[in-house]
Amino acid sequence: MPPPRFFGKDDFLGLFVALVMGLQHALAMVGGLITPPLLVSTLAFGNRPGTTTPYAQGDPAEIQRYLVQAALIVCGIMTFFQVLGVRIYKTKFQYGAGVLSCMGISFTTVPIATSVIGTLMKEQGQTFEQAYGMCLGTIAMCGVIPVILSFFPIRVIKKIFPPLVCGIVIMMIGVHLIGSGFKNWGGGAFCADNWQHPPSTRACFLPAKYPNDTSYLQLNQCWVGPGVLCGDKTKTEVFLPFGSQQYIGLGFLVFITIIFLEIFGSPFMRNASVILALLFGYLIAAVTNYQGKKYVITTKIDQAPGITFLWTTTFPLGFYPPAIIPLMIVFIITSIETVGDTSATMEASHMAVDTEDGTRRIKGALLNDGISGIFSALATSLPLTTFAQNNGVIALTNVAARQAGFAAAFWLFLLGILGKVGAWITTIPECVLGGMTTFLFANVIASGIKIIVNGDPLTRRSRFILACSLALAFGVELVPQWATLNLWPVTPGMSPGLRGLRDAIILVISTSFTLGAVVALILNLIIPKDKTDPTVTGCSPGASSVSTDKDAKDASYHSEAAQASGAPVVAIAQRHSNSGRVQGA
Repeated sequence: MPPPRFFGKDDFLGLFVALVMGLQHALAMVGGLITPPLLVSTLAFGNRPGTTTPYAQGDPAEIQRYLVQAALIVCGIMTFFQVLGVRIYKTKFQYGAGVLSCMGISFTTVPIATSVIGTLMKEQGQTFEQAYGMCLGTIAMCGVIPVILSFFPIRVIKKIFPPLVCGIVIMMIGVHLIGSGFKNWGGGAFCADNWQHPPSTRACFLPAKYPNDTSYLQLNQCWVGPGVLCGDKTKTEVFLPFGSQQYIGLGFLVFITIIFLEIFGSPFMRNASVILALLFGYLIAAVTNYQGKKYVITTKIDQAPGITFLWTTTFPLGFYPPAIIPLMIVFIITSIETVGDTSATMEASHMAVDTEDGTRRIKGALLNDGISGIFSALATSLPLTTFAQNNGVIALTNVAARQAGFAAAFWLFLLGILGKVGAWITTIPECVLGGMTTFLFANVIASGIKIIVNGDPLTRRSRFILACSLALAFGVELVPQWATLNLWPVTPGMSPGLRGLRDAIILVISTSFTLGAVVALILNLIIPKDKTDPTVTGCSPGASSVSTDKDAKDASYHSEAAQASGAPVVAIAQRHSNSGRVQGA
């Protein structure tokens, strides 16, 4: 049997075939794409400690629906420009990669966004809308980093952040995010932090201000009620304590379905295993009940608008200087991932990488990453980055035509403007979502390990750098108060400028992956290389924070003998933290 025909980037597919191919790409990425806005929007739920004042000024459920839909719309728009690849007039540069490469929400910004929003809400008394707006404004400012890097030689970018540094950062992002996955798996993040206990007073920290208007957290005593049951009355009738058997079971059903599809599923089902498992878990939750009460109700869907668009909900843009350094690290990491992911896409598309045309396309993808980060923030969404799931679909279908990319952009945009779709996504039970996101975040960790192992032979020098970086990174991940309580306390006479510097340093030190990145970067520069060490620079092509792009690359060059024998060709590339490449990264 002859191998299936390969369709190159400019080959014609026809409308129907292009729509079918585009739907496969959209399904492969949508599970991870919706996770970051769902995770960040959970911060809008709940009340301030010791009060009945909600964190959000508006309806948290409506905010969550809007953020999911804004993410889908922005991804559809920017995927179109990524696939289009337009030459910049009278220059040697272009905007967009011009290959079948899709854009999705990056997981790498999720830890920083949740940390910044939580700090602004709890320490400075801001509403979720105000805190999210300040986060967006800061992201828009830092989005110029990939734009600047797109005009640098690729070898310079790779030399700054070698595989060891990239791998540590990506691995720690996964470690940080997997806690969110487990909280959702047990019933929800808010009830996980406020599990059942007898009514009592307990120590808490409430926002206060010194006479010079410097804000700080003051130790206080808060009355705590008899705990919080998991469940949102707008999406379920079942309210159980965190970690109940019912929640664990539904989440485990999703997790075990992913494993089942990986073992017994067809190549397409294996590529779309995350979204298929999520749909199956949702179906089971929808048709079952607990003591006559439904796990899923359609109130949100009934109340959602038929058609929606960007800016139907807005957030006041601001600027939070302490987040600049962590976000700069995030954008540098995603830029390096973009270089690898675009290279892997070109190889899967049977295109040369180490040529002038290949370099131009990679830089075009970097430029689109930066513009997408700025535009997405102004469009009320978290920043975007190049996804890599599509490499697996290309290898599976033998279709690298840009028509399929345009169709994928159409499907994402369509899902975004249909208000009922966004509302349906927000009705997914937290435990079902947790079973899926836990798998995605574990993929982030595995991808970080893969980058470290593939990029460096783990000599004594690299093991020393790895040990020092992970010691501090895991330490602050497990015990964050090590850096936040008394390392540099806020004092009454602290000036606003010094307070901003202090907050920036504490944010870097208390965030595991930024601390690990800084330590690894410094040690990599000052510790001399062993004479026997091979010189390795840059993240390996296709090594993404959630995607196993080496598999995609291998699959794209599978032998004709394997094709003739009908051997399945699969490149599983489930991204993630953001749930992204790091959807991770």
